[in-house]
Amino acid sequence: MSSKPFKNRTFELAELNALADSKKAQMLVLYGRRRIGKTSLLKHWGETHKAPSFYWTGYRTTSEQLLESFSARLAGITPGVSTDFTFKNWEAALVHLFKLAEKKAVIAVIDEFPYLVEMEPSIPSLLQRLWDEQAPKSRLILALCGSHYHMMHEEFASSRKPLYGRASRHIILEEIAPSELNLFLPRYSSEQIVETYGVTGGVPAYLELWDDSRPVMHNIKDLLLRPATFFSQEAILLIQDEIAEPRTYLGILQALGSGFKTPKQIADASGLHLNHIGKYLATLVNLRFVRRVLSEDSENRRTSRNSKYEICDPYLRFHFQFLYPYPDMRQFDGGGWLAERVKEQFASFIGKTSYEELARRHVQRMGDAAELSFHPQYVGRAWNRAVELDLVAINWQDKSVLYGECKWTSKKMSGKDLDSLKERSEKLTKLKGFKAQYVLASKSGFTAALTRKLPDEVILLQGGDFRRIG
Repeated sequence: MSSKPFKNRTFELAELNALADSKKAQMLVLYGRRRIGKTSLLKHWGETHKAPSFYWTGYRTTSEQLLESFSARLAGITPGVSTDFTFKNWEAALVHLFKLAEKKAVIAVIDEFPYLVEMEPSIPSLLQRLWDEQAPKSRLILALCGSHYHMMHEEFASSRKPLYGRASRHIILEEIAPSELNLFLPRYSSEQIVETYGVTGGVPAYLELWDDSRPVMHNIKDLLLRPATFFSQEAILLIQDEIAEPRTYLGILQALGSGFKTPKQIADASGLHLNHIGKYLATLVNLRFVRRVLSEDSENRRTSRNSKYEICDPYLRFHFQFLYPYPDMRQFDGGGWLAERVKEQFASFIGKTSYEELARRHVQRMGDAAELSFHPQYVGRAWNRAVELDLVAINWQDKSVLYGECKWTSKKMSGKDLDSLKERSEKLTKLKGFKAQYVLASKSGFTAALTRKLPDEVILLQGGDFRRIG
């Protein structure tokens, strides 16, 4: 059994257990970025479910050596077979796996499936044929797992590929929800949780390294800014997992980390021709490194060109803003100069990234819980040449809108902030005539004068946990 206590993933475990309790063969495809906890989840599932389990990880070596390793692991759950036994070929090994599950369910996990396919390209076609032949008379629960998002998606979601349509369930393992980071960091305040999320996201491997007995900035300096730590090559490895020649893409990510958001700005900053930038951005979006953000005052989202681009992953956002442009500084002074730079800009960085993002998620939850005067169809941002707002929620059919402002500073928000929000919202001319609500989200709270005279259409949310005031 694993020595580490397993946290979270309640929904995913319920999905996996439902598959394992089935009376027939099931194929599960599970994928997600590095460090997101795929292996821990699958191992925990195998260890805690009543069905016998088989776990094996692919790696880069010859097909023959992989078959030896696979055979030895399979022999370990086969009574009377020595662990130095090797099947004569992959077909014999996989047929044996199906036969082990003829009378009772067996959970079989093949982790890092892309490496197996890379070393033995015939595996998908072989597995397709055997699945069609053997699955009807077997109760095998076959879980195929990998970190290479593009390869896993293409292998199972493309109609051109052999395994298309065979999987019973596809699970993309996402980050831990920000509301559950306290499971990893129970001693942190809600404000420290927001700051940590802004650096690590909800990646379990990162959170397990974080020491919640120490301030956030101390963790940043010790884990991210010093040379030769776990994180020193992490961002590059994440990109190289998906892109064999990443130089151009790294230039684009650096431009995004520097605050450039439109295709023209990104092209100018990265030195690419504007006519070529679109294909590179599309690749980064498809790989989920970057997202395209629309202005929510565009009713027709399919045809809208009023869009910007930004890095999705909080850790990559932090890396490409603070670390990537200065590759030698960690070696030069142990991160001292970088630490000062991060310290000076940290509040602004958190306010414009994680706090705004979490505020938008919170407003969406409020809409779903009927805590607003309308149910939003979209929650996001809105901008034009005259103004940009952090938070806008819209229902086009009801002609209702909520405008918001977020501040991650030590200063309380006041009536002046509300007046400024109302004034700026009027510059979104496409939304004129909509019934309006307003929300202010503030790390440090609000002045007594504002809370005393709070209009009915105004919502105040305070702190990292967005406590409603008034």
